[in-house]
Amino acid sequence: MKISHLSRLSGVSVPTIKFYLREQLLPPGVPTARNQAEYDEAHLARLRLIRLLTGVGDMSLAAVRDVLAAVDGDDVSPAGLAQVVNQALRAEYPVPPGSRTAYADVERRVDGFLAGMGWRLSTGSPERESLVRVLATLEDLGLPGLLEELEPYVEAADRITAAEVDRQQSIDDAATIVARIVLFEVAFSIVRRMAFSHHLAPRADSNRQGASAPLFAPKG
Repeated sequence: MKISHLSRLSGVSVPTIKFYLREQLLPPGVPTARNQAEYDEAHLARLRLIRLLTGVGDMSLAAVRDVLAAVDGDDVSPAGLAQVVNQALRAEYPVPPGSRTAYADVERRVDGFLAGMGWRLSTGSPERESLVRVLATLEDLGLPGLLEELEPYVEAADRITAAEVDRQQSIDDAATIVARIVLFEVAFSIVRRMAFSHHLAPRADSNRQGASAPLFAPKG
């Protein structure tokens, strides 16, 4: 197919496709004439994966490059592939402005919590560091004790991910594994937001009828 047809099927503009070609995120097509080339279903699948990573996954081009390199690698295990994707999905949370002592206390409690769950994560794990920063920021905002509230989320994530990993054992396509990891990450967050809407709706209805106290009490 020509690049214009590839653009229509993928929903990616021709200039963007050319950019991906220049950046070597998309392999070149088969030359047919000067400044012309033919593309195939493999290029279409690659574009759809790139759109997934940059769109749903909200990854930077540098992160996308790392993930695609892992997908193209011949010796990357599913566990190694998941590690690359997790690193690419990691948001950069700033270190809170509180004291180093308070931050170290959050680190200690997070490590104890994870150990109690039986999870094996290294001290330098990016996911562990992100969790510490998020919880330390919350405590800096005057919202302590949220680590314990995470326990049901952790237990749910453990069950869901264990089943997900079992299903991945039968998948030998790296791109499919990456797509599942990214999409399940987003789906889990969406379901949580849906649950919020579900549980807040009755309270909102009661407030409109004047049958209960407001959801947020006025200050002072």
